[in-house]
Amino acid sequence: MNEDILKKRKRDLNKFKNIFKNMPEDKRKINDSLIERAFFMRQKLTDMEQRIDADGVIVEMSQGKYTIERAHPLISQYNAMVKNYSTIIKQLCETLPTADADKVGEALLAFATKKPIRK
Repeated sequence: MNEDILKKRKRDLNKFKNIFKNMPEDKRKINDSLIERAFFMRQKLTDMEQRIDADGVIVEMSQGKYTIERAHPLISQYNAMVKNYSTIIKQLCETLPTADADKVGEALLAFATKKPIRK
């Protein structure tokens, strides 16, 4: 893999981990790999979204002498991953102090949509 892509992923992962910086240390150690899995899922969801956007939600599939329209093959995987990602994020947010949970929600939304975070 390209070194620039790896550096960008590492920077993005650090930004993602920084969102959970106020998590109590004992919970942070337990949830570190979960945070990394959530980041991985966020990346793959973005990749799938781009492919679905490029190909369309409905695609044509050759079936012998004719073609049929069907849902994009990634739709079911995408929906399953969105559900799992949402569950992980909810679980991670529940381990944060209450005052930080709203800030984390905003930060995650900003990270996912690439918008600046309000201070």
